[in-house]
Amino acid sequence: MGKASARFFTHVEEVQLVLTTYAKGEPAAEGGGINHAMPPETPVWIVEVHAKAVNWNHSVPPGYKPPKRPYTDYAVVMNAQTGNVTDAGEGRGWPLPLWKVGAVVRFPAEC
Repeated sequence: MGKASARFFTHVEEVQLVLTTYAKGEPAAEGGGINHAMPPETPVWIVEVHAKAVNWNHSVPPGYKPPKRPYTDYAVVMNAQTGNVTDAGEGRGWPLPLWKVGAVVRFPAEC
């Protein structure tokens, strides 16, 4: 969150994270399988932020129209040793089922 612009999140409500391995964490964070971004046993942090809106100005295909309702959740998969983010995405799936892959730590918006 430290690298996010001041307007990236509108009114953060809660943050949760879990320390797990890439093979367990990536499917929980993205709802699918793993790719070859890193070895399956690599320790990763999965961080999920829930807010009133996520204002991610990322590249989109020509003609893309943003949803009428803003996305409210943003999650990243981050290598726990290097800090490199291998996956990030926004959606409306709060909370992700992170409890399935490890002990979840929850923080209030004021943290």
